[in-house]
Amino acid sequence: MPAPALHPDILIAKYETIRCWTDLEASRHEKLHAWNASRLDDGTLFLSARITGPNPGRALQRFADRHAGYLSRRPQTPGDQLPALDVSVEGREACVWRTGGVWVELWHPIPAPAAGDRPEPRPAGTSRPPRRGLPGARLPFGRRSKTTTP
Repeated sequence: MPAPALHPDILIAKYETIRCWTDLEASRHEKLHAWNASRLDDGTLFLSARITGPNPGRALQRFADRHAGYLSRRPQTPGDQLPALDVSVEGREACVWRTGGVWVELWHPIPAPAAGDRPEPRPAGTSRPPRRGLPGARLPFGRRSKTTTP
């Protein structure tokens, strides 16, 4: 069995990702670096790359939108999944999808908020009242009684 980095499915997924990334207008200054190929615990192939540049979050979101359209138009293999944004790993945002039996992930670190950007701590059990301007604070949703007709 070839090493994950040389597996034909990894090479196809990497080429496809690079081609779509370079076609994206928003990625002129953001680049893909630190490619890593491995196998997950269940043996599935996994490919990951880090996005660097001045605005990686915006480029990642634009890529996810565009790549979803591209993947939905090409022939699918069983188990393929369209790109989805993922923030389950603390301190980073990722776009994850599965193509040709390979899980692919593009990610960038999310900087920790500055001390002045953090919300003030609140005692446990207290909640903020709805702010004006939010839909839930101004829309008149009420309960309707059910009427039955004989």
